[in-house]
Amino acid sequence: MLKKIIASCPRFFLQLCLMSLYVTFPIHPSMAASNVEGIRVYQKNARLSPEHKQKLAEAIDDYRNADNIWDVLRDEFTLSHDESSPLVQDKIAWYMRNRKFLERSANRAAPYLYYILQQVKKRHLPAEVVLLPIIESGYNPFSISNVGAAGIWQLMPGTASGYGVKHNAWYDGRRDVIASTRGALNYLVYLQTFFDGNWLYAIAAYNTGEGNVLNAIRRNVRNGQNTSFWELPLAQETRSYIPSLLALAIIISHPEKYPINFPSVPNAPYLAQVEVGNPLNLKDAALLAGLSYSKLMALNSGLKSSTMTAKGPYKLVFPIENVAQFTENLARSRLNSKSLWAHYQVKSGDTLYGIAKKFVVTADALKKMNHLNNSLLRPGTNLLIPTINLASRSDASASDTPVKQLTAITTRHLSPNTSKTLMTPYSVQPGDTIYIARTKDSIASIAKRFHVSPETLKTTNGLADNFLAVGKQLIIPTHAATAQQTLEPGDTLYMIRQGDTLERIAIRFKTSPAAIRLANLMTDERLTEGEKLVVPTHMRG
Repeated sequence: MLKKIIASCPRFFLQLCLMSLYVTFPIHPSMAASNVEGIRVYQKNARLSPEHKQKLAEAIDDYRNADNIWDVLRDEFTLSHDESSPLVQDKIAWYMRNRKFLERSANRAAPYLYYILQQVKKRHLPAEVVLLPIIESGYNPFSISNVGAAGIWQLMPGTASGYGVKHNAWYDGRRDVIASTRGALNYLVYLQTFFDGNWLYAIAAYNTGEGNVLNAIRRNVRNGQNTSFWELPLAQETRSYIPSLLALAIIISHPEKYPINFPSVPNAPYLAQVEVGNPLNLKDAALLAGLSYSKLMALNSGLKSSTMTAKGPYKLVFPIENVAQFTENLARSRLNSKSLWAHYQVKSGDTLYGIAKKFVVTADALKKMNHLNNSLLRPGTNLLIPTINLASRSDASASDTPVKQLTAITTRHLSPNTSKTLMTPYSVQPGDTIYIARTKDSIASIAKRFHVSPETLKTTNGLADNFLAVGKQLIIPTHAATAQQTLEPGDTLYMIRQGDTLERIAIRFKTSPAAIRLANLMTDERLTEGEKLVVPTHMRG
């Protein structure tokens, strides 16, 4: 059967057929995709309707109350793990000696695990495939190998291009977890078909190429030798690849035997993809969403800089808990209706400095934005010129409210005493939270949860009484709680000081470095003095 498939289905034809099976059908504007995709998609650049606010509130509830995905994952495994194999045992021993590597990988994986598991299940692949990025990259989307493979799946440029993963001067889809996962899994479907359902062959071919595996099979056939994966004359890296995957699956399947401090990850959608209409600077988007720039950049790792590509569509990935705040603030702001970029065609006699002066920007900014190595310009070249940059502007007019207030760190802190004297409508401040009321919520319970008074909550939102409708959007003035170093009940916002390390901060607050990395979506342990970290101290005890 294998020989017939190989003979009758050239690779291009198989790729074309298999890719056609996984075309995503259009989603109705502003509607969220079902969980089969593992990510919610909001396609309309506007405030969410009451119906969708309610659905979003339910999705947030589902996420917060979901089972641990590691428990679900171990029940989904289907491959034979060959635990008695000496090669597998060697890999288990290596992992147990390098637990911090596994913990770092698991923390990086946390935002993406649910999405990737759903994509794996959609294609009827073994659940063990979810673990491949740990071996490939430690789940680091910014990882680049010495031979040019990139992203969590370590896709080579040719393979990525063959499966529709785009790569240009502005964007590298191999680093985009959403796009690269679809490409990598479609490649694995092709390999499964190529090798007639033999998953050890297919996974080995993912590492070394189907041609190398096929040649090894043919060599053993000619020599009258066993053609099982374990007997194939493959490169040492590939011979270690399968045992590494099986060892990981064994460790996750037997936590009582192989204890690793994996973070608890809800088995529910964490990610939401939002169409933003016009291109945005990620620093502006982070401000509107109430996220740190580093966290938003980690979730949108396909972008090569903070500026979005000059060609649409313009989509950004957010945690579902930040979707409402982002969409509401974006809909209110001038960023919703004005283009952030202008296009300028270089004319004879133009200089970079002359163009920069004309558009009131710096020459260095133009060079960086257009990926120019020097100041030389050729006539006819198209340049991208920034026209609005919320994060760096201080000249916003009064009509830009509340965007103007979003760009400056406020020193006003609401309290039960001052809230009664608040005479002007309250606008969202940096560090505030947009909260969608759920069933059984009350003004009192929400106020208690976010450490503000019920009177402050009502005054901030212009509520005349304690009536609260399900799906009602509330502004929670948590910027005031931030000033008191509290984000949510039990959590702490900590400003990084000189000499701090994750280990020291974790010891100080009696938590773990892994928990801090997960809370802040950190891909490594680097800290920047003056930045703020969420310390999940609610997990103590």
